[in-house]
Amino acid sequence: MRTVLASTKNVRRFQAGMRELAGQPKGVEKMGLLWGGPGEGKTTIISATVNQMDGIYLRANAGWTVTSMLQELVHELGGVPAGRRAPMMRHCFKALRDGSRPLFVDEADYLFRQTEMLDTLRDIYDETGSPIVLIGMEDIARTIKNNGRFARRISSWIEFRGVDIEDARTVADAVCEVMVEDDLVGHLHREAGANIGRMCMGLARIERFAKASGLSSVNCEAWNERELFYDQPNFSKRRLR
Repeated sequence: MRTVLASTKNVRRFQAGMRELAGQPKGVEKMGLLWGGPGEGKTTIISATVNQMDGIYLRANAGWTVTSMLQELVHELGGVPAGRRAPMMRHCFKALRDGSRPLFVDEADYLFRQTEMLDTLRDIYDETGSPIVLIGMEDIARTIKNNGRFARRISSWIEFRGVDIEDARTVADAVCEVMVEDDLVGHLHREAGANIGRMCMGLARIERFAKASGLSSVNCEAWNERELFYDQPNFSKRRLR
């Protein structure tokens, strides 16, 4: 499997949104939100974008507090984390003041467990004007929309949806080292429920099968109803007698 970023519609929409954020003039809001279900490719595009834009990447977690969030941010900015918030805020203000390095916060749903973390990010944004992009699951957009003070600062709202069959073809061509014929791509797309993460799992299995069989291309007939995934079992309740 090739380690490349397939140019799906989701990816192109996100890249366009990031170019718009980076090019906003002073005084225009520069916050973004990326949301979608598991396996829709959010982490993959963020990893590529952080490298392309010399961004700062933070991954929130269940144990985060304002202090620990600032400590991680200061560390990523090349500073020495402290035990007090005030000097760390001053360091962040100074390091980000020119607005050239966007900040990406993954798993941002955790920020809502202690809304003071959101307020702190908002303060950093208001003071520096540096773009901030939050990445979260399906419900984060609705939650943020209900937080008017934060929502009004977001100018790019981008949802990652399931890929269509055209994108499925694009993904197969980009990442798979053997040719996957259209009928098998269609079968994989249906079985994966249009989820790009599951599609890549299936493509890896198809590629291994093709290489082991000496095939340069695979169609449904060659695949012959083999398993694409080994999913979690569905346990039905045992009927009481």
